[in-house]
Amino acid sequence: MYQIVHNLALGATLIALVASLWHDWGTFTTIKRMLISYLGFFFLGALMTLAVKLVGAFENSPADDPDESHQDSRKVKKT
Repeated sequence: MYQIVHNLALGATLIALVASLWHDWGTFTTIKRMLISYLGFFFLGALMTLAVKLVGAFENSPADDPDESHQDSRKVKKT
């Protein structure tokens, strides 16, 4: 998942570079736009990855399944 987020951020940086060259902006403006686009897409991708992992963790919660609850630990063992 990290590779997908990283590739997406690098793609956004490349688009910012090409757009800056096309519009003939200065070097500082180009670097600034590339940095903003990379960090913006990286953090948005990281938040999306975190959301997907949290949803996956909540879906596989054993507390939701009545068959897999820990009711067996309450049974009294006869000796």
